[in-house]
Amino acid sequence: MDEFGQLCYEISNCKNCDLSYSRRRAVCGYGEQGAYIMVIGEAPGTKEDIEGIPFVGRSGALLDRVLAQCGISRKELYITNSVRCKPPFGKAPRSEHIKACSSYLSREIKMVKPSVIVPMGNTAIAALSIVMKFKTGKVTEINGKILKLGDYLIVPQFHPAAILRSPKREEVFRGNFERIAFISKEIKNKGMENLLSSRDIELVNL
Repeated sequence: MDEFGQLCYEISNCKNCDLSYSRRRAVCGYGEQGAYIMVIGEAPGTKEDIEGIPFVGRSGALLDRVLAQCGISRKELYITNSVRCKPPFGKAPRSEHIKACSSYLSREIKMVKPSVIVPMGNTAIAALSIVMKFKTGKVTEINGKILKLGDYLIVPQFHPAAILRSPKREEVFRGNFERIAFISKEIKNKGMENLLSSRDIELVNL
């Protein structure tokens, strides 16, 4: 069993919080193990709870459509969640749920080594701030900004569920992923140092 398989085994058998008693399946991260881009969501929904794969419901369909419009294939990404088990219907994960799963997210980041991390929504921002030890604002305040922390670029996004509730935000959502696609392509072709030394992006250092 490789390190990703071992991590998924641990997640699948996790009993770190009360969500483990009501879930059908804990949801592991999914995608390219050496991806340049890591996308972090909130928690599994009903369909993810059944299938055990992140972003396969309505939010996932919206995400896939916008990614395709921006020239990003899901195969190029590593997609994961802040919390691995479905919360009660209509409720966001609590802080203790985020903390209980934080070690899994930390290990994923170390294993995947993404250049760009995209936390989608306030839960993902909170989870990432625990793991990477930084403080920042809510998604409405930092959405679309390019934050630099160590070797990583962090580009906060709205969660797709927020776009489904407020479709007028989809243009901003798509524009952020267009910027993420550009950044990823530049890193692949020219390297992170060349990107950072250019004037093509405006960075906020954490």
